[in-house]
Amino acid sequence: MQYSQNDNLLIQSYFTTAFLLELKNNDFFNSDYYKNVEFEDKFVKENLPIVGIDNQGALLMTLYTMLVIPKQLLENEFPNEFENLNETIEMINSKSESNYRKDSEKIDYIRHIRNSVAHARVEFEPNISVTFTDKNNNHEICTITIPLSKIGIFLTALQQVFMKYIEKLKLKMTK
Repeated sequence: MQYSQNDNLLIQSYFTTAFLLELKNNDFFNSDYYKNVEFEDKFVKENLPIVGIDNQGALLMTLYTMLVIPKQLLENEFPNEFENLNETIEMINSKSESNYRKDSEKIDYIRHIRNSVAHARVEFEPNISVTFTDKNNNHEICTITIPLSKIGIFLTALQQVFMKYIEKLKLKMTK
């Protein structure tokens, strides 16, 4: 069985972000390979360990590949899991405000974070927090601030949705 275009997109998104996490977990910058590899741009090699693998750009890239691109693909298949993601954000955010009419009863955190990342409306307070801002032409605005110390909780919950999807694909492949 071959993967569909959507399956392939989701698998590659997941693998790329999982690979970055594995590099971080295995202390890649202190490896012999990294110390001996030649970079075309020496500035990148010298400064990459300072910036780190789990930097602001990597967070945005991860959220884009694991939330923006596949949201509709995964949300339709795992609606309960996406609702759980909303509950996770509600639990870990330090501040959120919304004047969106649709949010009058409950903020749809995932939708607003997705839109914020998709439109590059993300601000970092270095080593403290990340704020996602979603706005539309009707002057509706939603801001969600998450402490950087807790962003991993959200990423892990999002990763679990992907892992559930990957496990489902594995089962399909064995039939």
